[in-house]
Amino acid sequence: MIKIKWFSYILIFLIFSCEKNKSQSMQKQVNNTFEQELIANGYQNVFQTNTKENYENIWKHDLNRGKLYNIISSKNSSLLGRFLASEVVFMNDAEINEKYYEVISESYVYALEKTNMLDENFIGINGNSWGFLYEEEAIGVLGKRLIKFGNKAIPHLTELLVIEGKVLYIGSGDALIGNRYQYRIKDFAAFYISKIKDIPMTFYQNFEKRDAEIERLKELLENE
Repeated sequence: MIKIKWFSYILIFLIFSCEKNKSQSMQKQVNNTFEQELIANGYQNVFQTNTKENYENIWKHDLNRGKLYNIISSKNSSLLGRFLASEVVFMNDAEINEKYYEVISESYVYALEKTNMLDENFIGINGNSWGFLYEEEAIGVLGKRLIKFGNKAIPHLTELLVIEGKVLYIGSGDALIGNRYQYRIKDFAAFYISKIKDIPMTFYQNFEKRDAEIERLKELLENE
């Protein structure tokens, strides 16, 4: 009788373990699928529209909220997936634990890098979302995130200080203002670093003078 009883316990334990592993495997698959759906929709379709409906609809389903936070916290998430998930959370005025700011900041810097129109992995973000920089200190909704992440974003932003790729602004008035500055990816990176570090920078329309100012910023960072 004792042997039978113990056998029953072992059998129940094995069944429970299998079901638990199966459930975890299915959960991982669901989250991966959800991340893929976010990426398929892309930043343009979710955020660069005239309505809040798209990202609000994602958030208002309770099950999606757990999936979003799982993408943000998971080491297996892609940079683009983590960026999109984070932006859905922030745009719905929700918060993300600051312990994730380091990994999130990397994903936002990735998004900035892929705002380069000439990058083969261009993700469709226009310059409007990053702001107009020196034009009346218009930082932009995405730029505000980077500044919020603080020093955790600095190492990633520093890597962009060599990228020449151009950014496109859209909309009649916004395009007229933004595109005349011919901002490059490294100009955005330098601007956000200067804001985080509180290092004054002078903007020049001339590219040589602008690059000299970026080199000065690099030297200040290296000598900290």
